[in-house]
Amino acid sequence: MSRKMTRRDLAAVLGSAATAAMVQAQSAPTAPPEDLNTAAKDQLRQNAEAMAKVELSMSTEPAFEFKA
Repeated sequence: MSRKMTRRDLAAVLGSAATAAMVQAQSAPTAPPEDLNTAAKDQLRQNAEAMAKVELSMSTEPAFEFKA
């Protein structure tokens, strides 16, 4: 017997899978770093490096026109 899967069924399955993954990801708490200032700077540098690796075409970026 074949049963069609509806969008609601699919959403329920994917929602439960995402929730299970989130619970597993949150189950291992990490201790805060000793020096929060250094940790924040390191995180900012890592984020800047990750953003620099992504290439956007000029057509993707909006055109800005500043009028004073």
